[in-house]
Amino acid sequence: MIGEKKRKINITDLAKKLNLSVSSVSRALNGHKNISEKTKAKILKLAKKYNYSPDLSAKRLASKKSDTIAFIATISPYAPDYVLLEFLAGITLGIKDSSTELLIKFSLNEKEEINYYQDLINSNQADKFIFYRTKQKDLRIELLQKNKINFLSWGRSKSYKDYAWIDMDNHKSIDLLMSRLLIFGHKKIALINVHQSFNYGYQRKQAYEKMLKKNNMIVNKDYYQESLTATAANGISLTKFLLDLKDPPTAIICSQDKFFIGCLQECRNRNLVIGSNISVVGYNDYDNYLSSQNLTFISHPLS
Repeated sequence: MIGEKKRKINITDLAKKLNLSVSSVSRALNGHKNISEKTKAKILKLAKKYNYSPDLSAKRLASKKSDTIAFIATISPYAPDYVLLEFLAGITLGIKDSSTELLIKFSLNEKEEINYYQDLINSNQADKFIFYRTKQKDLRIELLQKNKINFLSWGRSKSYKDYAWIDMDNHKSIDLLMSRLLIFGHKKIALINVHQSFNYGYQRKQAYEKMLKKNNMIVNKDYYQESLTATAANGISLTKFLLDLKDPPTAIICSQDKFFIGCLQECRNRNLVIGSNISVVGYNDYDNYLSSQNLTFISHPLS
């Protein structure tokens, strides 16, 4: 009958039907090499026939492990984070064929975020953590290392060592953008950056100043501007500051695409032609606006 639900059985029932021990069936279902491929195929076929799936709660209780990845992030209601959606999609796809669960929580400030971490560790609701937007001094790393919890960070921290991370080459990307502007003869180059409390913001500032010194250019403190929140509005206000200087820059690097969009808007409000009156380059294009404008930017794909 269409829509008829198959009777679900447990592992003991499945083992009896196969005339095998429960441990043999369990090892086969978990992919152990000491079970022959022929036996594995037989077990998997019958498991599918009887709609068998492991009791994850019992498995976790027996192993005393939650087999859950937690992702906790502090977000701003005023700054949509396109990176976050792509990042979470990647994590979800990465665990889709496993029994591992993904637990997601959002907070509005760092203190609340750290409290979430502590609660999940204390209650054993998560035994693995993934996070991003690392700080120079990151309390999450300190807490997880102290509790000997497995974790992976997207980004590094200046203050800690001996942990798993993936990251972009922030120094190289600034070098590429600066080199392109130098080819066109720019000597007055500004940087609108994410706040350097974030480690990637710190690295980009370092690389920017290093390139200025390497090319015997003056480090003008006014040419470096930063903001905690990457929004187009902040891009506009910081660009206004730069362009209102007595000696304004001839080129601006934007370390976030929202800064880039705000910078472009302010330049156009002043009837400045991009590429002629001023050069603007930057990072990323998560909503595909920059690529439609024939502009120069560095892309950091997540896939």
